[in-house]
Amino acid sequence: MSNIQYAVCHLQRGSGNDSGMSCHIERKTADGKVYTPDNADKTRTHLNRELITFPNGVRNRTEAVQYRIDHAGLHRKVGKNQTKAVRIILTGSHEQMMKIVQCGKLNKWTDANLRWLKDTFGGDNVVSCVLHMDEKTPHLHATVVPIVTGERKRKSREGEKKYRTQTGPRLSADDVMGRARLSTYQNTYAEAMREFGLQRGVVGSTARHQSNSEYYRQQMLQYENDIARLNAEVEKANEGRSALLSLFGKGDLSKAKKELADKDRLIAELKEQIKALQTEKANLQEHHKKELAKLRNGCQAEIDKAIKEAESLRKTILSKDAQIERQSQRIAELDRKANPQRYRLTSGAELVKVNIPNYNNPSLHIWTRVGEERFDDVKFQIDYNLAQQHFNYEITDEELVNAVFEPQEQVSQAQADLLDAALILATGGPAQTHIGTGAGGSHSDLPWNGKKNPARRR
Repeated sequence: MSNIQYAVCHLQRGSGNDSGMSCHIERKTADGKVYTPDNADKTRTHLNRELITFPNGVRNRTEAVQYRIDHAGLHRKVGKNQTKAVRIILTGSHEQMMKIVQCGKLNKWTDANLRWLKDTFGGDNVVSCVLHMDEKTPHLHATVVPIVTGERKRKSREGEKKYRTQTGPRLSADDVMGRARLSTYQNTYAEAMREFGLQRGVVGSTARHQSNSEYYRQQMLQYENDIARLNAEVEKANEGRSALLSLFGKGDLSKAKKELADKDRLIAELKEQIKALQTEKANLQEHHKKELAKLRNGCQAEIDKAIKEAESLRKTILSKDAQIERQSQRIAELDRKANPQRYRLTSGAELVKVNIPNYNNPSLHIWTRVGEERFDDVKFQIDYNLAQQHFNYEITDEELVNAVFEPQEQVSQAQADLLDAALILATGGPAQTHIGTGAGGSHSDLPWNGKKNPARRR
């Protein structure tokens, strides 16, 4: 194992104002109830400390973030998706951190961390810094509001008009979390921690933060190796004890008894260590099991929630679609009442159906009915613009047919006879001779009066 003790500085963007992490960091819920995570020792939680004094009226870390934003004098409105808080974890290698505590240098270490935070990010921007002593390694959770005052940097494009960049405070996590800045933070933090025996990690190292599953696996391997080592020491001690027993009666009995007692005491101590390690291993396994169950339950809850929201949305959409359909039908009914002429054929027949197979090369196929008599006809190569008007709902089916077909082309001869008979019945009998016209006999008042119904045109 390496004897190098590293300084640890890890930055992470919070979601919004990072209120979701306040519960873990402050060990209390939004309504003030005590919260203890599974990896914390609640008998040591009272040793945790908030190192930053909140402004008057500010009760917690989440409110401190918003207070800083409200009083920073920002010129632009903060967007909903902007990062309002950057979360920073500050600590060191476990062995060295425990030495710092045992040597009484913890307060000096926290003071050095606060100085580095304020010098690096600005005193007003560091709104919270909590010391955690109830977990395995002492560490700090600092919260920084990413407010900067320099001009916004943007790439210039050739030929682009130059605008004056407004200066002043602005919220920009991109500036604070820039790649070059992150490297600088590691350098300056390591320099600040040098006096505490901590140093910077390897520049350009490919090391990454372990996942929880990898951490548990490594811990289990360590416990198993330690238990195997102690068992070997017990075996070795037992061999020494057997050798001492064989010496009884061959030398100094009191000295042999003392050495035997020492061996027995060593064996007992080793067995106690093995028992403690086995207990810790079992506790770790149980904790890992609980973490996995919590993760699975959380994922399933998210899945169930998403399904429920999707179903609710589907029902809303169906309801809206039905409402739109009802409104469309209502509009059509009102239009028919307000503009009845748009829904009548000039022939007087009933239009059953209209079909235009291809609007790019349009031809019109119609079906009409008078009484029980049906008729259909096709007219090729109708006007393209007229077809597009129909496609865009600018004209009704009846208006399209009236524009394309002459009245006598909209019906068959049999339908024409039926319409003629219907008109005679409606007017009370055959038409009479009008005085002064010089005409006599009956005649039809249909739209094609005096014209012979021509053959169908294709």
